[in-house]
Amino acid sequence: MVDRAFLNNKEKKMLKTQKEYLAYLQELETKLGTIKLSEAVRDSFSIENLKSAIKERELLIPVVGAFSAGKSSLINSFLEKEVLPVGITPETALATELRYVDSSDERIEAVKADSTFDIFPVEEIANIGKSASKYKFIRLFISSAKLLEIQPLILVDMPGFESPLDLHNQAIMEYINKGVHYIVLTSVEDGTITRSMIRQLKDIQEYKRDFSFFLSKSNLRSNEEVISIKNTFQQAISDNLDLDKQVVAIDDDGGNSLKQVLAQIAPEELFKSLFVLDLKNSYYSITESINTCVTSLGRSREENEQAIKELQQSLVSIVAKRDNMLLAAKEKYSDVNVNRIVDNIGKELSNSLEELVAVATSNGQDALSSTVSEIVRHALISNINTSMDEIGNDIIDMFSINLSGLNDSISNSALSEDFINRIKDSSRRMLDGVQSGLQDLTKGFEDNKKLYKTLTTVLAVTTNILAPIVELLIIFLPEILNGLMANFQKKQQEERIRNAIITKMIPALKRKLRESLPQIFNKQVEDMIKNISAQFENEIAKKRDTISSTQKEIKEKITDIDETIATYTSVSNEIKSLANNTVFK
Repeated sequence: MVDRAFLNNKEKKMLKTQKEYLAYLQELETKLGTIKLSEAVRDSFSIENLKSAIKERELLIPVVGAFSAGKSSLINSFLEKEVLPVGITPETALATELRYVDSSDERIEAVKADSTFDIFPVEEIANIGKSASKYKFIRLFISSAKLLEIQPLILVDMPGFESPLDLHNQAIMEYINKGVHYIVLTSVEDGTITRSMIRQLKDIQEYKRDFSFFLSKSNLRSNEEVISIKNTFQQAISDNLDLDKQVVAIDDDGGNSLKQVLAQIAPEELFKSLFVLDLKNSYYSITESINTCVTSLGRSREENEQAIKELQQSLVSIVAKRDNMLLAAKEKYSDVNVNRIVDNIGKELSNSLEELVAVATSNGQDALSSTVSEIVRHALISNINTSMDEIGNDIIDMFSINLSGLNDSISNSALSEDFINRIKDSSRRMLDGVQSGLQDLTKGFEDNKKLYKTLTTVLAVTTNILAPIVELLIIFLPEILNGLMANFQKKQQEERIRNAIITKMIPALKRKLRESLPQIFNKQVEDMIKNISAQFENEIAKKRDTISSTQKEIKEKITDIDETIATYTSVSNEIKSLANNTVFK
């Protein structure tokens, strides 16, 4: 079901950077249309994929915090009307995207796991939560001048940290990549920043996102106490995240403070950060192909044929290297990293023992499940990111060394060190990139057929491992804790709970992770090997096809070499000027 009016409204509110990037890509296509490049080479530039991703990308601002932190109240204050229900139970909380529409189009879209949705009138917002298990999140379309003012930013009211395990993790997995800046709330009544909040902030930081921090309900404390608590929070953020963050104190009427913080967010810069790396990679790929054409036109037939032969030889070598790495992946990468990750999760749980005991004693099994899940998720994000970064760079180095060794045995007419280093650098940029929502950018060639690969970043791989483990925790944690907590509901004995966590819960959880994580982890390592290999294959095949196509033109005498060189050089200069004015400015 497509909302045409909504799509048209998105078009009107498009960012300046967004428009510039789309205009640049359109002009780029026009320029490339004036020179002869093979279809496979043109497809490898992924201009259409870039245009689609840039056009559809949204800037979502999740509002996160504990259940009682006042997230919905803050948003209502900002909107200057009671839109979101307050005082609902954690069990009925769903992530809610607030989107502007004309008054005639106001509605709720409750989105299911398969991306279909049910439509409700806005008056039903308080009742939809009763069916929270049926939906992933809600899109609330309302006519609000405040929402119109902040476009293209889109606020998302997130479930509180105390929401049931499935709803909370579901919301986190839905928005962990889609959020571009976070609004974080904690209540002044907490007095100090919780370990749970620190973990949430570190997860945001791990995913290369920024956040703004609010201290809510400041009217419940004296000015002196509020200042002291603010300073405590700011120091804790500095100590734990090495960030100098201003904590903003708000009362029940904090809408104006939220407005000021949102006004300080730079949508143009946010959008640029999401796509500039992809655009630069595309530009480098295009100029490499044009330069290859020019070089090939200046070579003899024998030199070009030798270059094609050498590039084909290097493709065979890369594929062989890939296959060998896939055979060795489990032993070399998966086993050792999985053991380290599981051990680190165990240490993280042990280090949080007193926190777990306090939660179990005070709030019972559901709260303990949520806290354990949160600790495991945080440890997974941190450890998997580290592992995948190391593995990815090792894979890139091995492919590069393989090509360099091959380069020593050939005439060096096509496979230069500069060319190898460019592929190496491009692959590293791909791994390090912030996820823009762009998919299928990396392409490889095999048996003369184009293979569309998923864009690989360390964060994308981390998320692919994280999602099924989070689902596992939702199912498995109650099984562990049901038996663990059965006798403690009557006897709130801290020492028995402490011993049970140490001797039963942590070992059981580690066993389950050792059973489940290897298969998921190894699959992602294999995909990373294939994707990095595809980067190398793509660049080599593209150069081979470019030389081959140029040689065919020369052989058939359908081109004036001097004139064609002048045309290609001119187009290259024009593209460089376009990129300098848009991508590199």
